[in-house]
Amino acid sequence: MKRTLIFILGLLPLFALAQPGQNFIENSTISVEKTGINTPASDFGPAFVRGELWYSTYTLQPTQRQRKKKGVEYYELFASPVDGQGELQSGKSLQLDDQRAGYNAGPVSFCQSTRELFVTVNNYEDPLVENIVFQEANLPLRILILQEAGAAWTPAGEFPFNNQTYSVGHPAVSVTGDTIIFTSDKPGGIGGTDLYMAVRKNGKWSDMKNLGAGINTKGDEMFPYLHKGKYLFFASDGIPGGQGGLDIYYCELTAGGFGTPVNLEQVNSPADDFGLVVHSGEEIGYFTSQREGGMGSDDIYKVRFEGNYDLELLVIDKATQAPIPNVKVDFNDGKTLFTDSEGVIRRDLEKSTAYTATTDMEEYMNESVAFNTGEYPYGTIKKTISIEKVEVGQKFVMENIYYDFDKWDILPESAVELDKLVKIMKDNPKWKVELGSHTDSRGTFEYNDWLSQKRSDSAVGYIISKGIDQERIIAKGYGERQLVNECADDVPCSEEKHRQNRRTEFTILDMGSTNFVKN
Repeated sequence: MKRTLIFILGLLPLFALAQPGQNFIENSTISVEKTGINTPASDFGPAFVRGELWYSTYTLQPTQRQRKKKGVEYYELFASPVDGQGELQSGKSLQLDDQRAGYNAGPVSFCQSTRELFVTVNNYEDPLVENIVFQEANLPLRILILQEAGAAWTPAGEFPFNNQTYSVGHPAVSVTGDTIIFTSDKPGGIGGTDLYMAVRKNGKWSDMKNLGAGINTKGDEMFPYLHKGKYLFFASDGIPGGQGGLDIYYCELTAGGFGTPVNLEQVNSPADDFGLVVHSGEEIGYFTSQREGGMGSDDIYKVRFEGNYDLELLVIDKATQAPIPNVKVDFNDGKTLFTDSEGVIRRDLEKSTAYTATTDMEEYMNESVAFNTGEYPYGTIKKTISIEKVEVGQKFVMENIYYDFDKWDILPESAVELDKLVKIMKDNPKWKVELGSHTDSRGTFEYNDWLSQKRSDSAVGYIISKGIDQERIIAKGYGERQLVNECADDVPCSEEKHRQNRRTEFTILDMGSTNFVKN
């Protein structure tokens, strides 16, 4: 058990993507619907691949009758298109006909980052066995790896854990392609079939490791699916309190490992339920069930996750960290609201919508925060805006504004810092400011005045190019006239002290209530 824990804590490629506390499942109302892709035979193993839903169907295609023995049927892979939300569209096409000829195929797992497709296959010769769930028959499974090549797929090597004496199947690859979880009945496991994991580094897979008793039981665990590095979904018939047969469970992933498995009660039935996958939009998923009312022994059903968003926006004083009441906040959807006595604004939000909230408070440097609900699970989105009390004449040193020696061109690292001033100007549309450039004392007064003015002009030109009205900002070169330390001409100083004098500052000239005069 100790070795398993150490292994899990080291799985940085997978768990680095996890974001604890963002659980779209808990904040959703979940419903199950039938789909139109099922047949009277067995249909199972949904997976999202390149804008399509792939799945396996137990059938004999007419195009293959000439090269297959009459009466022998196979699990073959089909694909139906889905829209941007994961909704099934009309149409159905056969997949991997040449690559898996003579084998049952499915389920699959596709990694968009590496463009690899991991496919479960087995050398299936008995037409009387009607279920690929391998614990029900002695049908060893293995995983085939294919590489996307345009519209085609090419072999990309043997999965290193395939074995002729036991099964390896049901792949679930992470979004980075560095971690894979799969099912195996390898001797020495905890139950009949267990979930195993391997990590790939520099193109080489680590040894397969059992996920341990926190996930696996004396029963069967199978059909894993990894969702965005946040969740592991899988099916089990060995966890106490299930609804019957295989049930679908999920657990959250963190840097500490796997959380406690939770029964997805809204989806499960007294029959076998397994193989849940969730679209990236987290509004639609698909799974397989043998529940009553279906068309065949296994049918594919749709899961709909529905919920709402609301915002809890806190505005605080940057210096004191105290909440500020009665702050006006403008939203990009046209709404204007004020913070309550606790400095908070609460409001409803729309799905898949980009929002910007900008404070409008006199005597403060207003700030904004931007977010998109499409990047969050259903529920409350919490944001904080910290604003600083300021006054006309106040100066702010801009860090990391650099120029090449004797040059005034804007460097990429300087542009990053100037973009911050652009944001300040946009968040404070009444402001007018001066951008001043300063040199150290080395060089003549005349030259330093000239160089600093060129640098200030260049910085202001950049800011104006980002949409700031040129009437709101002026450029001023101060040369060596406003040193911040003792390092004047002929005074020995370290390079660090000279650097303190080579600075760029912006000064508030007008906050909307004073006259603005260009010097």
